[in-house]
Amino acid sequence: MADAIKLEIVTPSRMLFSDSVEMVVIPGSEGEFGVLPRHAPTLANLQRGALNVYNNGTVTRRFLIEGGVADVLPERVIVLAERAVDLDAVSTQNLDEQLVNATEAEAAFVNAAKEAV
Repeated sequence: MADAIKLEIVTPSRMLFSDSVEMVVIPGSEGEFGVLPRHAPTLANLQRGALNVYNNGTVTRRFLIEGGVADVLPERVIVLAERAVDLDAVSTQNLDEQLVNATEAEAAFVNAAKEAV
């Protein structure tokens, strides 16, 4: 990977992802936006949607996030999400188990994740 930017995805309960990536596409409240190394500093509100991580020109990881903010700096992106799930590491069975005790807002997020898996 020639140029890379550090990406961290953090929820209130844990750090979900931390690694260097080639590019990340983030679901901002004003629409999706891509972040490459040396991006201008930006602070953006987020909405529910897919966050795609790119390496070697292809999507290598997919996350569903909901709410929060993205703090973009030239060398690092920190995504502070209200909720997030790694779509490449979760099964529909795991999501069904989460639905059992979910609040209405959590259930809507889990159902969106099931559709994306």
